[in-house]
Amino acid sequence: MSEETTAPATEAAAPAAAPTTEAAPATEAAPQSTPDIFSGQTQAAPSGDLMSQLYTSEGNLAENYTSLLEENGLGELTNTVAKYKSPEGLLKGAANLISFAGKKVEGVIVPNEGSTEQEIAEYRQAIGVPESPTAYNLQPENLPENMGWDEGLASEWQNVFHDVGLSQEQAAKIAQSYTDITNNQLTNALQTNQANMESEMEQQRAEIQKQWGDKYDTNLQNAVNMASTMGFDLDNPQDMAAMRNPKVLNMILEKHDSSKEGTMPRGGQPNTGTESWGEKAMAMKMKYPNMNTAPIEVQRSYIEAQKMNHMQKSQQGR
Repeated sequence: MSEETTAPATEAAAPAAAPTTEAAPATEAAPQSTPDIFSGQTQAAPSGDLMSQLYTSEGNLAENYTSLLEENGLGELTNTVAKYKSPEGLLKGAANLISFAGKKVEGVIVPNEGSTEQEIAEYRQAIGVPESPTAYNLQPENLPENMGWDEGLASEWQNVFHDVGLSQEQAAKIAQSYTDITNNQLTNALQTNQANMESEMEQQRAEIQKQWGDKYDTNLQNAVNMASTMGFDLDNPQDMAAMRNPKVLNMILEKHDSSKEGTMPRGGQPNTGTESWGEKAMAMKMKYPNMNTAPIEVQRSYIEAQKMNHMQKSQQGR
């Protein structure tokens, strides 16, 4: 009887194992582990903002800034960061670096309030600042023909450019721009002056035409001939400007008219004597056979007497 009793018990127990098989999928999700507060190992805290870790709450550089930079892959910035004693200084330095992002300055540091003289010198050299003011070459290659180069002014520029730290390229561009502006101003001034001169000449012409009337052409030719005899240089702008003055033209014309009536000494009044220009020239020649050795005033008088004599003969032959 014991065998019969045991069999049913075995059959009845089989169904009870099924729930255990169905619950197996629950083991696929990893159960959350409870932190062991009694363990000697502690979990790493979030790193937070690097800037706040590099500097203390008092604004000073942290003692472990070197390891912080290395942990964040910025070990090459150790020497740079060391020069900035405050977060503000580091930010200003970064701003300077950004402003020079387009300029190739390798191996040097953009100067800041903590830079040494050597660092400043290396930086100036890297951006092209000459060693001395006189090393600048400022004279433009295309200097206008009507402009000269003022070495004195260039020397003053060199000192200023070197003081503010300009490169050779920057200084040359400023010099070229100044030259172009000055040349334009000079050109405009010359054009204005030329226009004023032409206006003045027209006024003088109108005045002398009014005075001489229909004898304008004849009087002008006689005045020009006499002016040439008197030593006016018709190719000299200053002599021509003086001749155009109506008062001067009338004086020259009066001397021309007087020369037809008698001799004309240097005083400008007709000489009523009988000595002609030719006789006067002959008398001087007899006194100084070698005219080259005569006093300079005698040589000039001799030349003028010859010109006047020639002019008189030409007029008498008309």
